[in-house]
Amino acid sequence: MKKKTTHELVEERPSAETLRTLPRTPLIVVADNIRSLDNVGLLFRLCELARIELFVLAGYTGYPKLERDTRPLNVITRHDNRIRKTAVYALEHQPWTYTEDANTFIIQKKKEGYQVLALEQTTTSIPYFEAAYTLPTILIVGHERLGVREELLALADELIEIPILGIGNSHNVAMATGIIISHILEKTGQYTKNTGKS
Repeated sequence: MKKKTTHELVEERPSAETLRTLPRTPLIVVADNIRSLDNVGLLFRLCELARIELFVLAGYTGYPKLERDTRPLNVITRHDNRIRKTAVYALEHQPWTYTEDANTFIIQKKKEGYQVLALEQTTTSIPYFEAAYTLPTILIVGHERLGVREELLALADELIEIPILGIGNSHNVAMATGIIISHILEKTGQYTKNTGKS
């Protein structure tokens, strides 16, 4: 056993041109009203590593610079720089969009056959490992303290949660999203399909 070097890891990855031709995981992550730009950057990185179909930033979630951005220049610069810091390389490789209204987006995707999951602690949530996962799927994650908004919870086919064993109330939103994305990839066979490894 020997640790792989950074050079070896880079050599294993396909080129950016090749990546653009490969299929994406039919999973959409909707990040609604996320306060922390660091968390937004981490979510970008998680989505890119899993080759997520689309990352949707919604509500007052900060987002990177757009082509015809109407926000004040200082806001654009601060958001773009801060997100890029934790996203590292992901922005140029992960499809994403911004919408003020996540409701309309999710309703349309439900009509197209997407399963909708909301990651939230409620009286009817089930542990994430007990849920039945199908693709295509939308995963909704929300505000770090207030959670997913009620109107978005009402659109979910299933409410899932990560059991908490310690004294804290919840996981960090990016960490929690990573746990769920990894589980979805495993349970839907995407790891095997996209790596050829069983």
